[in-house]
Amino acid sequence: MNNWRDSIDELAALIDSMRTASSYDEAWERQFPAFAQRGLWELYGRLNPEDRPIINNWVGSAFTTFGLQNPQSYDASAAQFNTLQAQYIETVGHVTATTPHEVPLTEELEQFLYIAETADESELRTAFGMDAPTHDAFAGWDAMITHGDTIELSGLRPILDAFNQAANNDAYESDQPLDHWGANHWETWKDDYRTYLETTVFPEYDPTELTADTVIDFIDALSDSDALGTTKIPTYLLGGRWQPLDDFRTITANNPGDAAAVLSALLDDEQGSITERLRRFNDFYASISDSGSERMSVATMLLMITHPDQYIMYRYSMFSDFFDDFSTYDIPNGFNPSDYILMNDALHSVRADLDTYNDTPVTMLDVHTLLWIYHRQGQP
Repeated sequence: MNNWRDSIDELAALIDSMRTASSYDEAWERQFPAFAQRGLWELYGRLNPEDRPIINNWVGSAFTTFGLQNPQSYDASAAQFNTLQAQYIETVGHVTATTPHEVPLTEELEQFLYIAETADESELRTAFGMDAPTHDAFAGWDAMITHGDTIELSGLRPILDAFNQAANNDAYESDQPLDHWGANHWETWKDDYRTYLETTVFPEYDPTELTADTVIDFIDALSDSDALGTTKIPTYLLGGRWQPLDDFRTITANNPGDAAAVLSALLDDEQGSITERLRRFNDFYASISDSGSERMSVATMLLMITHPDQYIMYRYSMFSDFFDDFSTYDIPNGFNPSDYILMNDALHSVRADLDTYNDTPVTMLDVHTLLWIYHRQGQP
């Protein structure tokens, strides 16, 4: 009414024509300012929700959360709504049907999309009683709302080719000449370290079943100078920063029983979603520096060395250089499990490309090396 310039009777006639129309008429939009366009789309659906999609601003925004476009015409938006509705029926069904609060399916879906667009992951978990869940379907939800889609990488071919050529010529050994991209970096120690963990540490300490009596010994074994010839592993992975690891060990030693439970859960994929396990780690080890990014580095370092086929270690500066140059993804600083899920998934595609061209099996340790060399060297 605030944007209607004719009589109320004429407005009533327009609304009646919208109610009885068999299809949406874009001519209606010319009688209102452009910013009111989706208001007409929504009104058209509300007037007969049994047969028409309900489209408004948050529904359009929610389309992108589910990997669709957000069109600027009614017909295209209605088609997107119908696509989602078909998937909703197949996956969820008509939830309110036969209940005291039954509403038409289009109204139910519109409200679902409102929640999807406006609620964050913690709100959803609270609303659904999922504070101690094993619901992997929510992994990455917050980041998807923030960023709208999975991460697309492009322009990688020069560094993939340079890395593969160097790796296949043993350029990342400790004593190789500087004939390849990043060959001044000794990186094959990661493979030796992985062998040490798999043959010496993990047979003695199951990282998914740590106890108050074993957790400190496990942490110390990760940097056993007698076995490794150095105490700098895994400090190497943190860029030489020893303080976060010292804090990590101190917190663990002060409360070994709870620490063992937190670490066992973090490193056990059977104990809930990775986002929840990371958040539990963050809560317990909150005093590891003032930087959430450093806590994320420690947590994901443990994940990478325990599950090198699944996880990569996060470091803000290293990831920022890579994703800034090869994607449109804006990495947030701090402890962000949902964003980590999206980045880890994207980097699995890098691993797949390396696996295609490299002569030896590739793990996320190799992807970590690729990112580290790019961080230090830049383009080949």
